[in-house]
Amino acid sequence: MEETEEKQSERLTVEHEPRLPEESVGQRRRRILMQVLMVLGASFGHLGLAVVAAWPNPAIPELQKNNTNIYGTYMSLNHWQLDMLGSLVSLGNLPGTWLWGWLVAKIGRRKSMMLLIFPYSLGWGLVAFASNAPVLLAGRFFHGISIGATFVSASTYIIELPDTSVRGAMAVIPNLVLSCGFILATGLGLGFRWFEIAFMGEFIIVLQVMALLKLPESPSYLAIIDKEDKARVVLKKLRGPSADISQELQDLKNQNQNKIEESLFKVLQDTDTLKSLGIIIVLFFVQNFCGLMVFIVNMTRIFLEAGSTLDEKLSSVLVFLVQAAGNLLACLYLDRFGRKLCLIASLAVMTMCLIVMAVYHHLKDYSEVMDVVAFNGTDFTTAGTVTESIGAMPTWVPLVCLMVYMFTSSVGAGPVPGLLNSEYFPTAVRSQLSGICMVIGSFFNFATLQLFSPLQEALTTAGLYWLYAFISAGGIVFTLACVKETKGRSVG
Repeated sequence: MEETEEKQSERLTVEHEPRLPEESVGQRRRRILMQVLMVLGASFGHLGLAVVAAWPNPAIPELQKNNTNIYGTYMSLNHWQLDMLGSLVSLGNLPGTWLWGWLVAKIGRRKSMMLLIFPYSLGWGLVAFASNAPVLLAGRFFHGISIGATFVSASTYIIELPDTSVRGAMAVIPNLVLSCGFILATGLGLGFRWFEIAFMGEFIIVLQVMALLKLPESPSYLAIIDKEDKARVVLKKLRGPSADISQELQDLKNQNQNKIEESLFKVLQDTDTLKSLGIIIVLFFVQNFCGLMVFIVNMTRIFLEAGSTLDEKLSSVLVFLVQAAGNLLACLYLDRFGRKLCLIASLAVMTMCLIVMAVYHHLKDYSEVMDVVAFNGTDFTTAGTVTESIGAMPTWVPLVCLMVYMFTSSVGAGPVPGLLNSEYFPTAVRSQLSGICMVIGSFFNFATLQLFSPLQEALTTAGLYWLYAFISAGGIVFTLACVKETKGRSVG
């Protein structure tokens, strides 16, 4: 059968199109290294964020023992206010997420990240020079604005830079930086006062602004605001000589054109969008109410309550070191095994650790009751035997459980909800929809942190761990039934 003139013309056009040069292994390695360095530069904000989030670990035990401020005067904080030092940042997340979600869409990812210096500086300034509890809590509120703003702007930028084949690994780099920040914040508490740590936090955010001066704007953002020439230059550096830049630009514009023209309200009427929002919101609920954020913010308090004989700050540093190792593992396996499998495996091990912690605290509480019985002279021999059998546990059970818990959380439950929050939505409305999920996640975060002490009193510590274990197990069922795999999919 003879070719039609149209088909013949198409064949001749394809034959005469210049072939893209092949990329050598060395070129690819250098290009991926460049992407890693760019992601690291954008992740300085996560280092500052981690110091903000983990600051209560060194601060709260010190405030309970030596509550003097930078002026040498005393500050009085009750248990409710001590809980607020951790949970109030979640309320600050709300305006930070909404405002920076709008800024990211209006002025771009890079400029939005540079503006983070203002809420960070204000928050650390209030903390450093606080003379009373209200000023200290105000500083923590501005810290919350910083956290919400960092997650929205930096996460959006980072997810749009790498190649699809390494996007999962690159997206874990901020989590690795977070772990380093947790270690830094807790480690600083070994040698510095709670208000002195504020100056290190300010130094970190200045470093981020300096790093951002060397970074380009996101090519995805440039493409959807019709700055195609600039987007092409950035993409050529990011994707290498063998990539079809024109096709990627066209795909970005096609995938986002309808979303740009629609209002956010109309976008939210789409069934698939609402389903995606619902999935991410449930994952954020599981992430918070499986105890992860409680452990990160209150690690030293948990070790003190567990009766560990090892120094609580040193124990916390060890746990965060293990968490960092887990993040390194996630860099290797998130793109190999996929987000869904890593999340399920992570939640399964976390559930087992929580069950062990629940049983441990139940036995510890029983031991304390038997101590009282023995002290009152009732069945002294039996009570003493029970106490001795349990007495050897506190030195290692909480530490080992929390090390395993944090290691496995960093492979799945920690990074995956945030990664999917960026991958589930189109570029044009990614920051806004991710912002909605972050706002709701902030409510969950505030609730789980502020309810930590009340739930402990109402359920006992063992009962609280049973609750966390139940929610973690429920997350496994939900992930199997509802979460779709995004490994290898392009970010449109």
